[in-house]
Amino acid sequence: MEIAHNNNEAKKFYREVNSIRKGFKPQTLMTRDKEGNTVRNKEKALQMWFEYYEQHFEPQDGRDNDNGEDWTMCVQTAEPYVEPPNDVDIEMAICNLKSG
Repeated sequence: MEIAHNNNEAKKFYREVNSIRKGFKPQTLMTRDKEGNTVRNKEKALQMWFEYYEQHFEPQDGRDNDNGEDWTMCVQTAEPYVEPPNDVDIEMAICNLKSG
């Protein structure tokens, strides 16, 4: 802490001061299972979260749940699709940069 103060590293100095001032605060890892029981085991809690996200965010059988279409083909954006530039377009852009 003194080194940070002497080297004019204000951000690091105040970060260390605040960590000392606040002291140690143990973190608790608790969650509830589907039945409402409290789970305190870290591995079991992580496995529960993995199952939750797997169940809620991965499509079933590669299909969208709403209309049954392939979910990879349903991506929509606000911008129109633009073809990637070809070699001629790239050469013209480079020439414009050099002449500019």
